[in-house]
Amino acid sequence: MELRPVEGNKDLVRDLKTGAILNVNTEASLGIKHAKQNRQRSKEQLETNTSDINSIKNELTEIKTMLRTLING
Repeated sequence: MELRPVEGNKDLVRDLKTGAILNVNTEASLGIKHAKQNRQRSKEQLETNTSDINSIKNELTEIKTMLRTLING
């Protein structure tokens, strides 16, 4: 595979055989990958927190029902 730098951009090269332009900046692609992983972790944490809050709400409703039952006899 013969590669030539793309004029005006140090991170891009052209494959002379296929004409494809390739990004040779591996740090940028790793940064994108890490950002995606961080977004996924944040989404999972939000889902866990939402589930925990809903569980607490249900338990509180149960406690209130039991207290009403005790008070009313």
